[in-house]
Amino acid sequence: MFFILSKLISFLFTPLSWVIVLFIISIIWKKRKRGFRIASIIVFFIFSSPLLVKVVSNSWEVPMTLDDDIPKTKVGVVLGGYAAYDTSIERISFRFGGDRIAHGLRVLGLDKIDHLILSGGSGFVTRPDLKESIYVAEYLDQIGMPKRKFWIESESKNTYENAVYTKALLEEKGLLNEPIILITSGYHMPRSIACFKKQGLNVIPYSVDSMTIEDYSLNDIIPNAQALSYWNVLIHEWVGYVSYWVMGYL
Repeated sequence: MFFILSKLISFLFTPLSWVIVLFIISIIWKKRKRGFRIASIIVFFIFSSPLLVKVVSNSWEVPMTLDDDIPKTKVGVVLGGYAAYDTSIERISFRFGGDRIAHGLRVLGLDKIDHLILSGGSGFVTRPDLKESIYVAEYLDQIGMPKRKFWIESESKNTYENAVYTKALLEEKGLLNEPIILITSGYHMPRSIACFKKQGLNVIPYSVDSMTIEDYSLNDIIPNAQALSYWNVLIHEWVGYVSYWVMGYL
């Protein structure tokens, strides 16, 4: 139920939705038409500003770690949400967040970890059988990656469950007290760290997939549609963080 509710709430907390709602109200409420239309334009320009989203995201994201600063550990865990499976062509598709698995494999290749946990179940309300970690593992097998290096956690549907089921897997492997390298997007890392620490796990954050770079330019003052999509991600994370705090997941 929480999974479905989170999807509905995500739609309500997007800047573009606010712009559309304000514009619709301006059509319905004719006496306040001018005010609501001005408000919709202001909201659009604020949230389409690359400069503003850079400043905010750079202050929210957990900074990326240099490879030399990664200690040698036994296990790393990649959190899901970066891949989908197209049943019409029976092929995996990597999407926003694909750096998670790319750099997870890189950490494995650098011999910083012995095993990589792929954590992620189904992100589809109507297709609970399409479990991300399973079809990602199948893809890795197809391209010749050694199966023995990967452990699968395929039941989790959100970040909280990532932590819960990863803990269970580590306990099963006798590694519950070992530090783990936590690999996920920088914007997703604050919530992820909080969830894993709540479960008593010792995590070493390894942020990837930064939404922005710290360099600023004159182009940052020009409204950009991509900035709107970045705000969607950030606001989703903030709503998720607060929701998890209320639920006692953090």
